[in-house]
Amino acid sequence: MTLDESIIAKIKKFIKTSVGIIKGEIMENEKAVSYDYKVVRVRREMETIVTDCYESLGWELTNTSSSEFSLFYLNLSFKRDRKIEHKNELLKLQDKVDTIIANIESLQSKKKNAGKPEAITMGVVGALTLGGGMSMTMLNTGVGMIAGGIAIGVVGIAIGLLGFLVHKCVRKKKGENIQPVLESEYDKLADICEQANKPVSYTHLRAHETAANL
Repeated sequence: MTLDESIIAKIKKFIKTSVGIIKGEIMENEKAVSYDYKVVRVRREMETIVTDCYESLGWELTNTSSSEFSLFYLNLSFKRDRKIEHKNELLKLQDKVDTIIANIESLQSKKKNAGKPEAITMGVVGALTLGGGMSMTMLNTGVGMIAGGIAIGVVGIAIGLLGFLVHKCVRKKKGENIQPVLESEYDKLADICEQANKPVSYTHLRAHETAANL
């Protein structure tokens, strides 16, 4: 073999190797993963719980952004392999997760707002009563009217203060009734995440619940 033939042989070998590499890269590109995408709107205190649960269902968090027109909500962006194994089963579990998360948010809201309607009602009644008493004293039609106005004003203040106490009592009582239901929903959520073959720590969920209740 002459020198020229040797060089030509090496060039052919190099080209063959390069073509093989390129073909391999093309095959890899043909196997590129396609994704499903999903954006979930959640309250800020539920961010980590929702992220953990969705990741247990095969989703990957890609972005977190503030929700428009609300300081209390976030938009969580996820993606997941369209050809993920057991997709139908995961979709059924996801429906259950979404329902339970909605229930948890509703229960937390009820627990947080318990007693507010009663307190607001009594506060309005107290303010109106106080205003009536002040109006009577301003009429200045006699000592009796002034004394009566002062007495009515004191009653109005008392009603307002009573509204605060009622709020505390109602919130405590309703909170005690809601808490077991809330714990049951967290238990269901942990069970579903375990079914998804990537268990979310029960203790981790409990830590989130405690933080959300503070």
